Amino acid sequence: MPASSLRSSGVLTDLRRLRPELPASVRKVADTVLADPAGAVAGTLQELAVTSGTSPSAVSRLCRRLGVDGYPTLRLAVIADAAAGTGSPWELDISRTISPTDPLEDVARTLGAAQTYAVMDTLAGLDLDAVRALADAIAAARRVQLYAVSGSAVMTMELQLRLHRIGVPTWSFTDVHEGLTGAALLEPGDVAIAVSFTGETVETVEMLRTAAERGALTAAVTGGAESTLARAADHVLVTVTEETTFREGPLAARFSELTVVELLYLAVSQASVARTTELLDRTAHAVRSHQRRRPAPRPGRA
Repeated sequence: MPASSLRSSGVLTDLRRLRPELPASVRKVADTVLADPAGAVAGTLQELAVTSGTSPSAVSRLCRRLGVDGYPTLRLAVIADAAAGTGSPWELDISRTISPTDPLEDVARTLGAAQTYAVMDTLAGLDLDAVRALADAIAAARRVQLYAVSGSAVMTMELQLRLHRIGVPTWSFTDVHEGLTGAALLEPGDVAIAVSFTGETVETVEMLRTAAERGALTAAVTGGAESTLARAADHVLVTVTEETTFREGPLAARFSELTVVELLYLAVSQASVARTTELLDRTAHAVRSHQRRRPAPRPGRA
């Protein structure tokens, strides 16, 4: 994208969003900038290359991936972005490294900062037009199918629980054989959503492609904006990951994936507000008799 099209969320958000897909050397430059934005770009392009342990060409490639017109433009964008974020307590002196001897208070602060970043960056870069279109399709669909394997299946089960509660006929498939047979039954007007951190899980891609071949509207929830899964989908909802020690890749992606799931559920609820309100009341009433009531306080006790 051209330099003028950088999102209002800032170049640092773009760096975090692109990071999982960057080649190793370019990722080192990105990590150096994210670790100390103002300090990393205080010097020349060559100095950033030395600090990150890479080469000037790696810095130039990062500029191209961001769509900025060379290092001077990147430098100005990073400085402006870093200055704009200095007021947030979550963005001050936070390390992403957790050692075995760190006090739990510091671990909690690091976790909170990472989760906050992940949610804010995911929402800042999310294609809300795609969310709206997908929500409208889900609200009107004959059936909705969800595909994922391994850890990503936690997110499809979460979405299934939410949509089921408001009357959307939803199936979640974690086995490729069941998913492929389910996808083969879809028709135009149905919806298929796949979740994959990398967007390169073969089984998940295959299930979504089969759904697309049947004419279903397809969507991908993934950290890989240019992944195979993303290219197979009509709509792509990109998640941003903030890693820490012991929380890398897919493990760190869960919170941002859940954010997308929650937003999609809320958008579907808005698109079918009368049905949603009625069914939430009806389902709450159905299980009320199975909830223990709190005993009344004894006289004379607060």
